[in-house]
Amino acid sequence: MSIFVTNNLLYVSIILTYLLITPTQSRYCYTYEFTVNFYDGVQDSPIDVHVKSKDDDLGHHTITYDHGWPFGFCEQFFERTLFWGDFTLGSQFARFNVFDKEIANIVGWNISANTMVHWLLKQDGYYLSKELLPYDDPGWMFRGHWQ
Repeated sequence: MSIFVTNNLLYVSIILTYLLITPTQSRYCYTYEFTVNFYDGVQDSPIDVHVKSKDDDLGHHTITYDHGWPFGFCEQFFERTLFWGDFTLGSQFARFNVFDKEIANIVGWNISANTMVHWLLKQDGYYLSKELLPYDDPGWMFRGHWQ
């Protein structure tokens, strides 16, 4: 093999290695990066949030009106990531997938930036948006009721 080909392969290898290990928000994502945010849209009523996946239990978090809780992750290869949540508002309860392939398709995929997923928990149920909107904005997509 000529020295020209050898040097070009070396340069290509260095560039590919750099691209694969460049961190995004303190994680090394080889796939898409997402941040899921939860917001309490119910005044004077804290909401307990408990998010899990097959491999991770992110613990219990209490969110209050106008305050939220985020978590971030790198999508698994072949778009297999699944996180679900248990939510408690007083005596009401909800369990739903907070991230899966369907939700990723709704909010979109961005290989060059962190994609945001926003959940708003209100008195009448829970809503999804790909951008943070005012709580009364009709752009929130209704996804389900409390039980």
